[in-house]
Amino acid sequence: MQITIKDILLSIEKNTITNTKCINFNMDKICQKITSMYQDIQQNTIFMLKDSDNAAYYAQCANEMKPLIMITNSSPTKLNHLEFNVPIVYINDFPSVANNLVKLFYRTAIDGLNFIAVTGTNGKTTTSHMIGNLLTQLGKKVAIIGTLGVFDCNYEKMKFNHTTQTTPMYFEMGEIIEYFYYKNYDYIIYEATSIALDQQRTDFIQNALAVFTNFSPEHLEYHGTMNNYLKAKLRLNELSQLNLVNLDTPEYNTIVKDKWHFSNKQQAYYQYNIGDSHIDMTIDKDSFCIKPNFKGGHNYINLATSIFSLHKLGFDIREIIKASTVIGSPLHRFQVIEIEDYTIILDFAHTALAIKESINNALQYTESIGKKLNTMVTGIGLRGFDKIGMTVAELPQGVHKLMLAAEQVGYEDPKVIVDFMTEHLPHSYKKNSVLKCSSRKEGIRTLLHETNKNNEVILLTGINEPQNYKGKKYDHDDQTYIKTLLQKHKF
Repeated sequence: MQITIKDILLSIEKNTITNTKCINFNMDKICQKITSMYQDIQQNTIFMLKDSDNAAYYAQCANEMKPLIMITNSSPTKLNHLEFNVPIVYINDFPSVANNLVKLFYRTAIDGLNFIAVTGTNGKTTTSHMIGNLLTQLGKKVAIIGTLGVFDCNYEKMKFNHTTQTTPMYFEMGEIIEYFYYKNYDYIIYEATSIALDQQRTDFIQNALAVFTNFSPEHLEYHGTMNNYLKAKLRLNELSQLNLVNLDTPEYNTIVKDKWHFSNKQQAYYQYNIGDSHIDMTIDKDSFCIKPNFKGGHNYINLATSIFSLHKLGFDIREIIKASTVIGSPLHRFQVIEIEDYTIILDFAHTALAIKESINNALQYTESIGKKLNTMVTGIGLRGFDKIGMTVAELPQGVHKLMLAAEQVGYEDPKVIVDFMTEHLPHSYKKNSVLKCSSRKEGIRTLLHETNKNNEVILLTGINEPQNYKGKKYDHDDQTYIKTLLQKHKF
């Protein structure tokens, strides 16, 4: 389908402020692409500019790329002092216009795929990947979108323009959907963050299933209150045909509409209990025992959630359970690795609750193999000091050696972050058991040096990815860094 400027103007007419009849348009001009990233403007592209403090700068950058039209919810007074060689259409509702235009450009692809969306404070990434991997084992062609990037049916990471963490922006998401539609995919599984839901980034998608994992304080610097945070999460229910709810999270009880939900604390259609190396579950009146080929109690909870999700969608439970014994855990989700006689657990846990669960699971694991646990916990500068304090205050007892380090600091002073963490440590941690470093790399290096690899295991929590320091990103991957480090030094 060829889309003209006339088609675009008609689709956004009710949200248009300016009189487009006064603008000199070639109404029959074919539009090849639409984007909200000025770097992505190509020939015959429509550019959508979202209002922000930097809107004038982005508008100037876009003008140099020569889009067909610039559509924006910025005020004319913010841009009038600039000189443009492209027509500008002013609108009053960016999300509505963006969603209408995504549907205009990508409707066929959107209608041709099945979507499963996962939301919650913790577990979105692991659950999304486990649902996707289970579906792959069941013979479906599946793509996964989220924090780790975009993955195809061969579990290969794809290269897409992905400017926002976790849930892509409107037109990025549309392009990704279209790509997999023309590759004849069956499902797209994606993480739906509270911020993306609040910004209505995926309102153009009707999900076959929405999965609600859990709920605890997070992203309050954006939402302001827990009520606003919850309201954003619950929007996903309105965008989905079915939902699967964690009944142990009372905040989600308002959207329970049938009996097919899960719990490990009360009677439920989907019931589960986690053991050291297995999951006991009951579905209606049938009992099952699953022995995953990976570790971590929080991983087991996410696997149980994934099994229940596919059963609710109508897949055969015995086939799902068979598949669940084959798949592994996602990269860096309580991933146990061996590097030159060191046993290291990589876990992307970076919220207070996730880190607490990760340490508790690591303590169970190390106890089962007769070793002690050394743990690195990081203060993440970009996430705010309230979250840093909350994370440290909730640390469980039992860690043999604790490393405090700063990462993703942005413009914060690493020393200030580490000092703040030290102040908020539980009284159970004695000063002589706590190590301190100013960066993730320094923390890993020091912890390797201080670890007895014969009877101690290292747990690395935090954001194991390129590090943000004073506005710049520096490549980093724990596993690669450790291997390189151990090749150069023998601790």
